[in-house]
Amino acid sequence: MCGDSRERRCEVNGLPYIEISAALMGVIGTLLLAGRSRLAGWGFVAYLASNAGWLVFSWDQSLWALFAQQLVFTVCSLYGVWTWLVRPALGAPEGGAQ
Repeated sequence: MCGDSRERRCEVNGLPYIEISAALMGVIGTLLLAGRSRLAGWGFVAYLASNAGWLVFSWDQSLWALFAQQLVFTVCSLYGVWTWLVRPALGAPEGGAQ
């Protein structure tokens, strides 16, 4: 029921697409990491896309615990991108000084 004040999904046309996209990017990120291939680091990029979607969704739906969780996950994803993609591209040693 779109007229019901408890049903906020009907208020935003694109929100279900953001929710579905965020979920799919999370699954893609997990599959990339689980594969442990040379593409594994790109899983964190997929996670960043997922985090962005969940942040938009949770903000719109006033789901503050989910929003806070996704902020923390975004920091973790950024660290993953740094560790798996940026630092190796810069030629920095894995166990060395950061």
